[in-house]
Amino acid sequence: MLRLKHMKNLFIPVFLALILIGAGCVSVFNVDNFKVAPASSENVTVNLPLTGSVVTNPIHVVGEARVFENVISWRIKDDSGKILNSGTSETAALDMGQFGHFDFWLTVPKVSSPNIVLEVFQASAKDGSDQDLVSIPLTLDRNDSTEIKLYFHNDIFDPEITCTKVFPVIRKFTVTDSIARAAIVSLLQGPNENEQLQNYSTVIPFRTELKDISLSDDGLLTVDLKGAIAGPIGGSCYVSAIAAEIEETMKQFESVKSVKVLIDGEENRLEP
Repeated sequence: MLRLKHMKNLFIPVFLALILIGAGCVSVFNVDNFKVAPASSENVTVNLPLTGSVVTNPIHVVGEARVFENVISWRIKDDSGKILNSGTSETAALDMGQFGHFDFWLTVPKVSSPNIVLEVFQASAKDGSDQDLVSIPLTLDRNDSTEIKLYFHNDIFDPEITCTKVFPVIRKFTVTDSIARAAIVSLLQGPNENEQLQNYSTVIPFRTELKDISLSDDGLLTVDLKGAIAGPIGGSCYVSAIAAEIEETMKQFESVKSVKVLIDGEENRLEP
């Protein structure tokens, strides 16, 4: 397992890269799983993960949906029904009333049991109630926990608002072999309610998502983002503030020497 900077790490670079970002495969299937049809409702189909899969953290969710304003909602529950994490993503439907592809990652906080349920649905435009709910029972490959730092802005600690100063919060996660992927996915979700009450904030645009992540042998971590961040981004302070959150979060890992941020595969779109 990857160690933080204050600990020694003797693994070879290629193995470090796999440990840090994962190989992109999160569901571990038994042979019988391939006979399981994707979970679906009238307007939502989840192709991955399949019902009953053994999954690793973070979880890769892929499917198609026909939903209002292209917004798909999701949540993870433990085996008692408690909501562990929730959020939204966007489909790639080209026009209203059409199905669109969705593809996102979600993280699982510390859990007491490996049995969890993924729910994917659309929220009613009328009253916010669940519609087209798809419920997928899953089992985590492990349920011990680890801690990761996420770096956000905080004007209490930085009253001059210097743009580049960020401060860590500690999150407890289900142990993952893809620790950098889990960190950036969680960072993009922003501070939780308790952290917001302590004045932590993010400048990363809402519904910015991870497209890809890779680590080179020389320690260059490339983070490719998609979603809202692909829109216009202006002002050197704003750009520097986004970069600070991402870079400091990623540089807590010993094998990361530098960070490059892409937007939809393009370089130089996040520079002051």
